[in-house]
Amino acid sequence: MNRRNPISGTTLSPFRKMGEKAIYSYHNFRVSEVLRDAKKRELIVGDLKNGKIMIYPTETVYGIGCDAFNDTAVNRIFEIKKRPLSKSLIVLIEDIEMVKELVVEIKPVAKELIMAFWPGPLTMIFKAKSGINKLLTGKTGTIALRQSPYPLLESIFEDFHHPIVSTSANISNEKPAASIQDIPTFITDKVDLIIDGGRINNIPSTVIDVTDNKIVYVREGVVKKTSIERLLYDRNKTV
Repeated sequence: MNRRNPISGTTLSPFRKMGEKAIYSYHNFRVSEVLRDAKKRELIVGDLKNGKIMIYPTETVYGIGCDAFNDTAVNRIFEIKKRPLSKSLIVLIEDIEMVKELVVEIKPVAKELIMAFWPGPLTMIFKAKSGINKLLTGKTGTIALRQSPYPLLESIFEDFHHPIVSTSANISNEKPAASIQDIPTFITDKVDLIIDGGRINNIPSTVIDVTDNKIVYVREGVVKKTSIERLLYDRNKTV
């Protein structure tokens, strides 16, 4: 039996395929429903554990994500977004202990930034441990991590203890979506789970590279360069 996409209204055939798997949306929730209903959170966690792909809101932009340790699911996100394999992915982490599982070392400057800005919209690039999926690192040997303060993600991490891919829910290099309705239907038609958080700010996270114990700005977003430099200036004054 065919289903209808809850966003576009288009018919989703269980015989539609991308690669070898038939794909259609299984679940469609609002953030408020997930936060108050433990059973819905269980469904989301179950989907992630089973390699499903979800669209979800964050404190920055709408993301498309999966279990970062599921190589098949990660590869599927690249296919859905038409993203070059040379481009790395941002990964959301639960806490500092999860960071330690993924990176070679947390340099002193990174520790200061973590204390000041996490959880929050600051993504930091670290040297990745060997064995990390090269699709996550873009074969650069580094991995981009962020701890999100968004209540939906905090609730998911209570029961799901793997990192989650967080790349914008759009075609690579196109404008991020501020709402579910802004996301192209050929993307929403290919995911397994959609979580609607309404219209959001749609300002991406700031991205910095801290691999060499210094700050290299990759992208300025919500956290302004002046805020980071003020933190470092105040630190130097007290040394």
